[in-house]
Amino acid sequence: MLSVITHSGGSPEGVADLLFDLVPGAVSGLIRDVILVESEGDGEALVALCQDAGARRLPGGLGVAVREARSDLILLASARLRLDSFALERLGRAVSALKPDTADRGLALTGPAFLGIWFPAPPRGLVTTRARLLAFSPGVGLESALARASRGTQRLSIAG
Repeated sequence: MLSVITHSGGSPEGVADLLFDLVPGAVSGLIRDVILVESEGDGEALVALCQDAGARRLPGGLGVAVREARSDLILLASARLRLDSFALERLGRAVSALKPDTADRGLALTGPAFLGIWFPAPPRGLVTTRARLLAFSPGVGLESALARASRGTQRLSIAG
C-alpha cells in the first residue's frame, strides 16, 4: 500500500529506530517497501542495517527514490518519525480513508503541537502521491521536500 522513503539525516540510530517501527506495518501489508536515500557519510553500520531490514539503499536523491518506489502512494519519513502499533493502526485507517482527490494533497504526520494549536509541530512524515513528489526539482533534499509538500495538507497527530 505505501512505499516509505527516508534518509539517515546524520543519525543512523534514528534510521534503526524507524526501520524497527516499520516492521509491524510491513507484516500487516501497510508498508510495501522501504527505500533509504544514500547520503555522504553513511557508514558500514547503516549498510548492514539496511541489508538486515530488507530496505533498499539508493544513490541519486529523492527523485530517483520516488521513481523506484513500488507503490504510487509514498510516505516520506524523517528519521525522527516514530510509529508505535497505535500510530501504525491510525495511519492505516487514515490511508484507507484517503480519496483519490485528497491523496495528492497529502497527509502530514506530526508529533504533539508546540504551545497549543497556534504552533503546530513540524511534520515528521508525509503521505502523498508519486506524481506530487516528482514535481520537485531532482536535487531537492528529503527534509526540504517534506516541509514544502506538507503545507496545506491534512494533519494526523502521531504520538512519538
